[in-house]
Amino acid sequence: MNTVAFTDDENKTIEYEVIETTTLGGNTYLLVADEDDNAFILKERLSVGDEEIAAYTEELTDGERDAVTTVFKQLLDDEDIELD
Repeated sequence: MNTVAFTDDENKTIEYEVIETTTLGGNTYLLVADEDDNAFILKERLSVGDEEIAAYTEELTDGERDAVTTVFKQLLDDEDIELD
């Protein structure tokens, strides 16, 4: 699995293991885990401008979270990962 480093709003670097990615409704979502094996769904937001810079947020609507969780559960059917 891939490990990716993110920089938070306080300029602190956080490393996540990327478990899976998917695109739904034109948006890209990442299922990541931290060093304590806590899983998070992150939504990619690309900046508009000359440089394409990606930002990631945990802010999803309930419907969006349900749909993406369903997709990740299907993709990870064989994995030992539990999503609520």
